[in-house]
Amino acid sequence: MKDGRLITTIFLMLLSPVATVDFNAVATAATHLLKDADTVRQLLETNSCIGCDLREVNLEDAKLKGANLRGANLRLAQLSRVELSRADLVNAILRNADLMEASLVDTNLSNADLRDTNLINSFLTRANLSNALLENANLTNAYLKGANLEGANLQGANLDGADWRDAILCQTTLADGTVSNRDC
Repeated sequence: MKDGRLITTIFLMLLSPVATVDFNAVATAATHLLKDADTVRQLLETNSCIGCDLREVNLEDAKLKGANLRGANLRLAQLSRVELSRADLVNAILRNADLMEASLVDTNLSNADLRDTNLINSFLTRANLSNALLENANLTNAYLKGANLEGANLQGANLDGADWRDAILCQTTLADGTVSNRDC
């Protein structure tokens, strides 16, 4: 967890002999920690954080239904069991994020970067994943029923047990690298 690492770093720096303490580094780390806390507080209070830097944030179990996170950077974020139904995540970066058991029903994830993301048991029913990057994503047992996968790249993705009945496949790169135009 990012906050934990920063706090540990600050603590260890302060315990070091005074001659080796880099107070500028301590101040920089503390500033980042406070900035991250302010950004999370903004999101939780307003349900909006357009273009925010939320890398490595822990929002497990958060209730963010209908949130506007357009263009937000959520790389390596902990989002297990988060409620993001009907959210706007257009152009969001979710690379290496943990979205296990997340609710993303009717969520707009068009042009989102979901490479190497954990989406095990996630609910993506009717989600807009057009032109999304899902390379090497783990979609084991995910619910993609009626999802729009037009132009999405699923190469290398794990789709074991995934339910993608009625999903829209047009210029969709499948897990094995082939392109499906079934619904064009």
